[in-house]
Amino acid sequence: MITHIHGEEKMSVSSWLILILVVVLGTVGQLSLKYAFQGSTSNEGTSKSVRDLLFSRYFWIWFISYVVVTVLWLYVLRTIPLSQAFPALGLTFALVPLASYYFLREKVVPSQWLGIIIIVAGVVLVVQR
Repeated sequence: MITHIHGEEKMSVSSWLILILVVVLGTVGQLSLKYAFQGSTSNEGTSKSVRDLLFSRYFWIWFISYVVVTVLWLYVLRTIPLSQAFPALGLTFALVPLASYYFLREKVVPSQWLGIIIIVAGVVLVVQR
């Protein structure tokens, strides 16, 4: 809940935890969608691929993740200044390559590791008050 003290907004720890959950669920959603597409490739035609995709549990994990992320994001927008909340979403750009590295065995090159470090440092600088 936002309380106004001399024009300043006081944000609760729970708001920031929900923002972190938005970032994590966004990352889970991206990985799930990748898994869903890997499982939907078929030599039997496009309609079978689409059907495989729509009936994939990973597709539904992605879908549910993004519904929940959207609802939680609406709450975050009410409780955290946009100038801090939106840049924090940038952590998704750091977490997706890390999760892809660990779960999908995708290669992350040194320049990507440097980018991840820069993203995290940038988010830390922007969200500080």
